[in-house]
Order: sequence, then structure tokens, then C-alpha cells
Amino acid sequence: MTPSIQIARMRPLAAAVLLAASAGAAAQTYAPPPPSAAPSYDPAYDNGDPANANLALVDRSPEPPPALPVYVQPPAPGDGYLWVPGYWSRNRYGFFWVPGAWVLAPYAGALWTPGYWGYTDGLYLWNAGYWGPHVGFYGGINYGFGYTGLGYVGGYWKRDRFYYNRSVTNVNVTRVNYVYNHTVVVSNKDNRRVSYHGGPSGIRRKADPRELAARNDRHAPPTDVQRGYVRDAGKNRAQFYDHNKGRPPQAYVDHPDDRGRPGDGRDKGPGNGRDERDSRPRNAPPQAREQLAQQQNRQQEARDQQEREQLQRDQQAQQRAREQRTQGQPARQPQQNDPQVQQRARQQERRDQEAREQLQRDQQTQQQARDQGQRDQQARQQRQRDEQARQQARDRQQHEQQTRQQQQRDQQSQQQARDRQQRDQQARQQQQRDQQSQQQAHDRQQRDQQARQQQQRDQQSQQQARDRQQRDQQQQQQQQQQQQQQQRDQQNRQQQQRDQSRGNGNGRD
Repeated sequence: MTPSIQIARMRPLAAAVLLAASAGAAAQTYAPPPPSAAPSYDPAYDNGDPANANLALVDRSPEPPPALPVYVQPPAPGDGYLWVPGYWSRNRYGFFWVPGAWVLAPYAGALWTPGYWGYTDGLYLWNAGYWGPHVGFYGGINYGFGYTGLGYVGGYWKRDRFYYNRSVTNVNVTRVNYVYNHTVVVSNKDNRRVSYHGGPSGIRRKADPRELAARNDRHAPPTDVQRGYVRDAGKNRAQFYDHNKGRPPQAYVDHPDDRGRPGDGRDKGPGNGRDERDSRPRNAPPQAREQLAQQQNRQQEARDQQEREQLQRDQQAQQRAREQRTQGQPARQPQQNDPQVQQRARQQERRDQEAREQLQRDQQTQQQARDQGQRDQQARQQRQRDEQARQQARDRQQHEQQTRQQQQRDQQSQQQARDRQQRDQQARQQQQRDQQSQQQAHDRQQRDQQARQQQQRDQQSQQQARDRQQRDQQQQQQQQQQQQQQQRDQQNRQQQQRDQSRGNGNGRD
């Protein structure tokens, strides 16, 4: 078998393997988050280079980390990126600032819980951040830009799309399609920019039940891109607190575009020297995955067509070579009847037949691979449709449940309104009864007062009548006395007259 036929025989098999691998990769786009692992940067930090041993991170410190610097947030480079706030990390050289960055979520629904320094037994221990379905406890540190110290208010996931809150997040609507506005008010805001929990002057808020429940979720460690940012910051002397005194020159990572290769905030070149695969989207929306699968299928078909054309060209070249050999041989009858020549011709025909059969088998293999790819694609589409149907059913159930809850709340509100009206009516009735009682009491008081006044007037009238009677009696007494006096005076005059009469009679005698 000629080398060209062997190469042609191997190419379709490799194409089939690549097609199956690409189909498997596309089917695993929505894979669940990786198993929880202890987030440790040290093994991958120095890449095994003894010269970088001092750059390895340390997770404890006898002194607290510096205060958080003040910096602005760069605009989100595109959909699916989540803000990872900057923080103070530490190696043997001291504290250095890891810049804040927009990081592509490792899977749909992933939320970032920032790490924090916590005070324990006289030391400040580092609690690493992680990816998970809920935001857990991060020490109550107000990292800003949605991380207020409790949860995350910078956005939320809806199915496989992340919606950004423009009131707390810097969003360029020409790059990001899913936005909303919700004003966030931070109560009891600590303006000291403290970057650690506990200790003499640290944040003292305890984890609430939701944050405690998030500890039991399935977590994923920081991505390769995040670890790359930590490595770059640990190698940059300007990022260390001893050098910048709390004002790092690179407070955030700038993303000039949304091609999956963010810059570093200073050098506008793409990639920042890291592998492009680290920031390549691993969980694109269904439309993007479908387009990617179709593009891979088209590319694979193009490669298969090129291989078939190359095989045809090799067969044509072999045919021309055989014709040239046939024409170059002397046209002698004995040589044509030579058994060796006939044997070689038969062998050549046999090889050509085998090559044609192999080509047919390769074509069948390619067709089977394409059919398998189409079946896989149809299965993925069917799974997507089923998932969409289930999601729509869940949304309908959720909507119906919300509607029922809203109806219950409305009924409760109406019942409460009726109860309030009834209580108000009862209160008004009671107030009316109280007013009537007060009016009746007032009327009774007035009647009592009038009765007392009438009684007083009656008493006065009686007193006046008694006084008149007394005066009348006195007048009668006086009149009687006067009459008696007149009678006595009259008697006295009569007596005097009698006396005079007697005296006169005696004188005459």
C-alpha cells in the first residue's frame, strides 16, 4: 500500500475522532461545577521553580491587612462576566494588592464569594474566596460595587443570562445586553475601609442564616485567570504596600474589549501574556453553543472534502504513473506475455481495489461520524428544548405561585383593610358613645346644677317668705305693742281723768 493511500486512510479516522471529541465537548458545555476542593494557590503558584519560593502565598499574618484603596470600576467587557473585587494578599515579602477584575463565570449560575482576612487567636487568617450558587459570608467587608458586606446586589442570574444592576455596576450597554436599575442603600456604612474581620478594630458582624447555609453548597476554587492575576500582582513590586503605601498603581484590571482576553489596566495589548484558553468562554448561551457546533461541523466537512480531493489527486497521480510505465515499456509480445508482468499487474489491480474499498470504508466512516454528529446535535437540541420546556414549566409554576401569593397578599391586604375599617368604625361608634355619655353626663350635671340653683332659689324664696313673715310678725307685734301702749296711755288718761275728777270732788266737799 502506497504512503499516500495510508495517509488518506488515517485522515478520515482522525477526522471522525476529532468530530466525536468536538461533539462531546459541545455536549459538556453546561457541565455542573467541579467538585469542591480546598482552594490553595501555593502548588500552582511558583510552577515548581525554587527561585519563586518566596512568592508563594501565606494564609496567616501577625498584623492586619491595610485599608481598602479607593478606585473606580472598569466597564464590564461583555455578558457573562462577574466582578471579582480587589483585595490584599500576602507572601513572604508582605501584603500586596490583587487588582479587581471582571472574570468570566465558570458556569451558568455561579456567584463569587470574596475571600477575607479574619482574626483568630492573635493571628489574621486568610479565608479564600470561591464560586458557588449563593454568596456566602465574606467577613462583612464592604468591597464595594455590589459587595456591601452582605450578599451581592450587583446583579443576578436568570436562566443562563446574568443581569447587571446599573446603579452599582459600571456597564457599557454597547457590550452588555441584560441590565436593570435598582437603587441600593447601604445602612450602617463603615467609612474606614476596613479589610478584615474581627480583631481590635475589624468588622464584627456575624454570619446570618443565609450565609451559613451557603457553606453547605458545592463550591469551586478560583479560575486559572484569577490565579494568574494573583501571580502577576505578587511579582510586581509596585503592588506591595511597603512600596505604594495603600495606593497600588494597578487597582483594577482593564478589559479593553470582550474577546475573552482582558488587558491589565496599563498595557492595552490583548491577553496579558496568559494562555488564551484560560479566558475562553466555557459556558456560552445555547445559541452560541449551537453556532459553535455548526461551525465545527462545517470546518470538519471542509477538512474531509480536502482529504477526499487529496486522495483523488493521489489516485490520479498513480494512474498517470502506471500509464507512463506502460507507455515506456517496449511493445514486444514476449514481454507482454511475461508471467512476472502479469503478476505485477494483478497485484497492482488488487492494491487499487483495496484502496478503493478502503476509500469507501473511510467515506462510510465519515458519513457515520457526520450522522453521529447530527444525531448528537439533534439530541443536544432536543435536550435544550426539553430544558427550555422544563424551565418554562418552572417559570409558569413560579409565576402561578407568585400570582397565588400575590392574590393571597392582596386578600390579606383587603382583609386587613376591612379589619382596619371595622376597627375604625368601631372606634368611631365607641367615640360617639363616649361623646353621648359625656353629653348625658354634662346634661345631668347641668340638670343637677339647675336643680341646685332652683333649690337655692326656692330656699331663698322660703327664706324671704320667712323673713316677710317675721317682719310681718314683728310689725304685728309692734302694732300690738303700740295698741297696748295706746291702751295703757288711754287707761292712764282715763285714770288721770278719774283722779282729777275725784280730786275736784274732794275739793268741793
